[in-house]
Amino acid sequence: MARLRVFRTRVKCPGLGADVGINQLRVQMVGRGVTLEKAGSEVNMILNNVVAGQLDPPIGNQVSSAIARGQSFTAVIENAFVIYGDNFKKPASAEIDIKVEYLLEKGQPAIEVPTRFRLVDSPRASVPRTNSFFTKVAGVTFEGRQRIIPRCSVGEQLILVRDPNDHFDKGAIKVMRLNGEQLGFVPADVSRGDHSSGLAFQMDHGVEYKCRISDITGGAGGRSFGVNIEITENQAFDGILSTELTVSTVKAPSLSNVAPVHKRLGWLLFAALAVLLLIVALIMHDWF
Repeated sequence: MARLRVFRTRVKCPGLGADVGINQLRVQMVGRGVTLEKAGSEVNMILNNVVAGQLDPPIGNQVSSAIARGQSFTAVIENAFVIYGDNFKKPASAEIDIKVEYLLEKGQPAIEVPTRFRLVDSPRASVPRTNSFFTKVAGVTFEGRQRIIPRCSVGEQLILVRDPNDHFDKGAIKVMRLNGEQLGFVPADVSRGDHSSGLAFQMDHGVEYKCRISDITGGAGGRSFGVNIEITENQAFDGILSTELTVSTVKAPSLSNVAPVHKRLGWLLFAALAVLLLIVALIMHDWF
């Protein structure tokens, strides 16, 4: 009896995201079916009758052999990410996460997915571990932030604040100065909503990050200012600032410790007033 098997993998799609933003790409891609087509020892991912990308060889070789044996595969897009170029200004390509289902007959080999490709299920995948990584701040032209950026400096430490209540992006991460001014947001292709490969998922699961300004761009010739940042997981920066900041979700101060203080002060005032009234009563008694 055949058994339903599933594997997930990520497909690089050069040029696919060059003309659209991350949110638009997700809306267009997520939930759509794609076709896996054998091309020699490789396997192409077909989207809208066009080759959008290829399966990586460790997986593609297995799928190619299975197709040659007459096996069929059904694939659907689960997520899509825009990949920015070195200047962080224009999307250069895209990566697509696909879920692939197939029926495995007894005696047939299953598709073995290398560990490094299991990005959907890995709770700590995709975020760099040993070194810091760089990205740009999104949304710097909104809400008067262009007036804030000129007051910033390279090397300045910032705070990353999760904002799951954001109406536009449940994975929103605010980029804040120490004085509470907001510079913008971590780009959506880095925060990645509730996807396990994104920064928002890591922060929601207790991973702590530090952040600083690596560069301030623009400003000349009437151009808008931009801010590039460096994000490091749970590590101090190399002597830029001595102040250590632990970055995590900002929580409102608890009132559990404040209420008892107010209650004690109330009793003390009441006792003092009672003693004062008693003294006044004694004095009045002596007079009369």
